[in-house]
Amino acid sequence: MIESHSLLSYYWFVRVKEWKVNNQTRWVVDGRVDGKRKRLQFDTKKQAETWLKAEKKDINSSAWWSDLSHGVRADIINAFTRAKDDGFNLVSAVEHYSVLGRDKTFLKKCTLGEAIGGFSVDRRFKKHRNGGATPSGFLAAKLRKGCTQRSLFSLRSVTHNFRDYLGADTQVANITPEMIESWLDAGGVKEDGSWENSTKEGYNRQIKNLFNWMIKRDYVKENPANKIEDIILGEYEPQILSVDQVVRFLEITRQENSALLSPAALNLFCGIRPSEVRRMTQANISIADKEVELKGRQTKTRRKRYVEMSDNCIAWMKLGAELPIVNQNHQWDTLMVKVKAELGYDKWPHDCLRHSFCSYYLAHHENAAKTALQAGHTESILFRHYRKLVKKEQAEKFWNIFPEKLAA
Repeated sequence: MIESHSLLSYYWFVRVKEWKVNNQTRWVVDGRVDGKRKRLQFDTKKQAETWLKAEKKDINSSAWWSDLSHGVRADIINAFTRAKDDGFNLVSAVEHYSVLGRDKTFLKKCTLGEAIGGFSVDRRFKKHRNGGATPSGFLAAKLRKGCTQRSLFSLRSVTHNFRDYLGADTQVANITPEMIESWLDAGGVKEDGSWENSTKEGYNRQIKNLFNWMIKRDYVKENPANKIEDIILGEYEPQILSVDQVVRFLEITRQENSALLSPAALNLFCGIRPSEVRRMTQANISIADKEVELKGRQTKTRRKRYVEMSDNCIAWMKLGAELPIVNQNHQWDTLMVKVKAELGYDKWPHDCLRHSFCSYYLAHHENAAKTALQAGHTESILFRHYRKLVKKEQAEKFWNIFPEKLAA
């Protein structure tokens, strides 16, 4: 008799009994199986019982398999196929793990879309495609860490491009170094191959950051981005303005929009980053002390910084507007159209006002530590980018550019 209640509909009163057939003793398995009469003869009782026991075991296995979900069945089949291809069986794999894998954590299943997540709803888009109502995943972790909004938007742009290229439903444990290299070489979802080596290096650094977070969450065991060969970058050579170009730039600014002489002077004669100037108010500036006090929330490095103001910086700021300037970005963009045309630039050199400050300040004071402190970066960056860009006599002319001298 079958003990399992779930199998009663399959087996019904199946038993082994002794029969006489042509005056010979036979052992018969007799009963109903799956609603049908079944009768089998065997030479011995042991043979009959062995068959019945095996049949019951097979039906128990079928019932166990049918109770599994489709996902679990697929995992078992995939594991069996993988083990067979690699030359071992599932039982040996389990036994190996039970001995060598104790106290190890199983990786959690996670798609690339779930891992990246989002930190907010961007309400500039009606369908809110660029964020999630509830912060989640890697981007939410960066939000909680306290990254600036600008950093978060930049990080989201890179990681969402990576997600859209590989597919949001891709399991993160299946992502390989080759897949990341393909994304970098293709130039992202546009697949126009337009990314420069410096862009590839920066974007791969962001993906490394993403996978390092996944390792902490037990989504992946190792970082595939670490296996990509480092990209060789040429030495960065910042562009600076000559003394004559500085003079012309200030003249155009005074003629076109004198209010912008304040941020221009802070960029050019104090080395304060444009993004930092946009966060400043007049309360940050002390003309009497010849000093600018930048709060931690206003600086790129998130550290408080004091910046000395030169005499010519103060002179030019007195001709400009008080900070903050309303709609400063738009006014600045309009000014740059005129400046580029006058100075012969198709594209304005990146951060050239700040780069000019660092070069002229270092040449004038010949003090790397003081220059780095003033600019808010390290001495290693200073020596790599700004050493020997200008001569000392040029620096003296730079720090002697005053509005009254130009007017004269």
